[in-house]
Amino acid sequence: MLELAEKWLNGTITPEEEKEYAGWYNNLDDNAGLKVSEEWATDREDHRRKLLKRINRQKARVASLPASLLYKITAAAVLIIIAGVAWRYFNRTPPPIPVAATTGTGVIDVQPGVNGAVLTMANGKTIVLDTAGNGRLMTDAAAHITKTDGSVAFTAASEHDATIHEYNTLVTPRGRQQQLVLSDGTRIWLNAESSIRFPTAFAPDIREVEITGEVYFEVSKNPAAPFMVNVNGMQVQVLGTHFNINAYPNEEAIATTLLEGRVKVVNRQSALPPDHPGGGNRQSAILRPGQQAILSQASRSTQPIAVHTVDVDQVVAWKNGIQAFESADIKMIMRQVERWYDIDVEFKGAMPARTFTGEIPRSANLSELLKLFEVAKIHFSMDTQKKKLTVMP
Repeated sequence: MLELAEKWLNGTITPEEEKEYAGWYNNLDDNAGLKVSEEWATDREDHRRKLLKRINRQKARVASLPASLLYKITAAAVLIIIAGVAWRYFNRTPPPIPVAATTGTGVIDVQPGVNGAVLTMANGKTIVLDTAGNGRLMTDAAAHITKTDGSVAFTAASEHDATIHEYNTLVTPRGRQQQLVLSDGTRIWLNAESSIRFPTAFAPDIREVEITGEVYFEVSKNPAAPFMVNVNGMQVQVLGTHFNINAYPNEEAIATTLLEGRVKVVNRQSALPPDHPGGGNRQSAILRPGQQAILSQASRSTQPIAVHTVDVDQVVAWKNGIQAFESADIKMIMRQVERWYDIDVEFKGAMPARTFTGEIPRSANLSELLKLFEVAKIHFSMDTQKKKLTVMP
């Protein structure tokens, strides 16, 4: 089976061999494990990178497998627990955990989020996109608004006066995500519990929006009109590029990640003098693709912007239908759970000092995600009336 495991990892396994391997894996003893050859990966981090890369290549091919088999294979392969345990993977996925309920009986589950948002127009009119049908939503002197599945697009009316600044607001509550196309062709994805304020039509010399939460941008190129994103005292300046901003107020920092092009991140609340080691140029940072700028939310006036290289695929996985976490503790993961599953989470007792790296489809129910943590001795109970999940060691 070691040979079949390594064939699966390097992509040379045949459909017949994969079926044999899956059958062996599903009948594996709880205490058994499979050690990965050092020829394939030299250490845990090397193995983690190669495994996740392999999973991404497999997604299209395994999507047609039965859901139960697909879950068992990907759950074992994708979730790698980085908690100081021995370097041994493919441990058998634990049996499903019943999420105990303080009200009702049986296994309690929570559906994942869906597409939807609330659009408030400059004239005060509100449109709930969850219930609006596809097609033209509104036409007036300023813009035409059209909805297609999961997306809403603004097209400025030819007779609209761009010197008249009319601002609209799109808000995704918990359990919702939404795509938006602005009047200049810029494409935007809003994660759950996020918002964007934007004009119906941009001025000819500048394009400026304001956001909260997490938003991914694919900015239409226009050198004559720089694109500005304002978020909680920070500004991102671009010409045409792809980038992600995570600025949830309950996260420690605002993270700006560049995928393509070039952006300048400016801390407009910095109190550092220009001659300070962290002042001057560190009050702003120019990013290259693959880099992330981190600005502390608590001490932004005294801390410079930090820049480092990240896995951009992991950062924007949410936009592509994947719930991903890398070296994240249980509290960080549960903050994602609150936003996407529209529940509250509370902790009782001291949580294990462990971090997790893994992926699971955002279409998965809550119970499927919670199953992955049983091996880490983390337990859950659910109050369905209050929509509150309790996490316990």
